[in-house]
Amino acid sequence: MARSDVGILEDDEEADVAGFMLEACGIDSPDFYHNKRILTRENFEKNYKFFVKMAENRGSRRASYFVIGYFALITGGKITEELRKKILEIAKWEHEEGYWQDKEFALMRKIYLEDFREKIRIHKAGTKLHPAIFKYSGKDMSESRVLIGVNNILSLYEINDIKHVNLDGWNLTSIPHEIFELQNLKSLSLEFNQISDIDDEITNLTKLKHLFLDYNQLKSIPESFGKLASLKSLSIIHNNVNRLPISLKNLKHLKHIYVRGTGINQAPKFLKGSKLEPLNETIYLK
Repeated sequence: MARSDVGILEDDEEADVAGFMLEACGIDSPDFYHNKRILTRENFEKNYKFFVKMAENRGSRRASYFVIGYFALITGGKITEELRKKILEIAKWEHEEGYWQDKEFALMRKIYLEDFREKIRIHKAGTKLHPAIFKYSGKDMSESRVLIGVNNILSLYEINDIKHVNLDGWNLTSIPHEIFELQNLKSLSLEFNQISDIDDEITNLTKLKHLFLDYNQLKSIPESFGKLASLKSLSIIHNNVNRLPISLKNLKHLKHIYVRGTGINQAPKFLKGSKLEPLNETIYLK
């Protein structure tokens, strides 16, 4: 098994299965990985019977069911209760427990599967969710410095040790206010939600280094971001943003702004020494 990361589609077999399913939808894999929104609910449901048949023909192999579940979540596509039960079964940690030699990787994979299963459990047609995308190490997790999922945020009791928060893919329309109390937070990931506005309370996060806002509904980035004094990287991939706030010039540690899929096609002049790299659509700052 050649898994490069804990997430679904990061395994060779899963990637191959996804490629076949995307082809059935008339989508090239590179285009999908560039913009996952091109796979729509309509396309998923149109090819649903083919996906299920493909999974059934592969017998006890789990990859097909992982991929169908993944596609159902990100499109909000309808699935049967029978298939839901099947996906929940194949995604149980017990099928992989003891398989991974790297204990930190195993911990990350276990938590990833828990997140995936919870989202499959609550999945309903018409609502888009997304499995979490991890950006930290198993060591961070083993030391209880990472919080993943809305339920864990709402039950916070010890905030000083939390360094990383991941709320990817929970269909959030705003950032939970509990986040703004985590003044030692280093990374915050809110990818694949429905956030359109960001509260100025985010300026409480003075130690925040990495902020991921990919695949949301943002139309602008607030000037208050200029007060995130420790920020090193900002990712706003696939948002409806056309300009960056001038206040970003105040951020002495900022090195990267990821802008793929936005209306930003050049580095702003107020970010002196900055350069937009067209190949990966990233603004690099000196």
